[in-house]
Amino acid sequence: MKIRYLLPMAALTLMAGAAIAGLYRPAPVVVDVDTMIASGDQWTARTADNDLDFIGCGTLVVDNGVNPVFYWGFCQAGDSDENSITCFTTNTNLLDTMKATSDFSFISFSWQDDGGGGAECTRVRYSTQSVYLPNFKVNKDRRRSDGDSDSD
Repeated sequence: MKIRYLLPMAALTLMAGAAIAGLYRPAPVVVDVDTMIASGDQWTARTADNDLDFIGCGTLVVDNGVNPVFYWGFCQAGDSDENSITCFTTNTNLLDTMKATSDFSFISFSWQDDGGGGAECTRVRYSTQSVYLPNFKVNKDRRRSDGDSDSD
């Protein structure tokens, strides 16, 4: 009788484990200098076995109190084939997208030659809906903001 109970439970456990394992889909950084498109996810870049992979976007606000506020943004990526790119923009739509990315985003961006030896960002896309579950290590002795410590 126990076997009839244990077999379905074991099957369900294996199916659940396979479903979670199937969510792990790393997206390595790729910089295609011919099509001028870079893509990859930030978690995979951070945990890569090499020091070359990186991808991200950021913004900068410059306000000197005299001139109008100046907004500036950039995206940058480097892959394991040693291709790298940094593009810049002041386009407000792209700046809004750059501000919305998070530490675990999948990012893709395009660029074009800006005519002065640099690159201008022309498109930025991101997704913060991870399709995988990173393996985080949790410090059980960490403190909560209310001063109580976690304990098991």
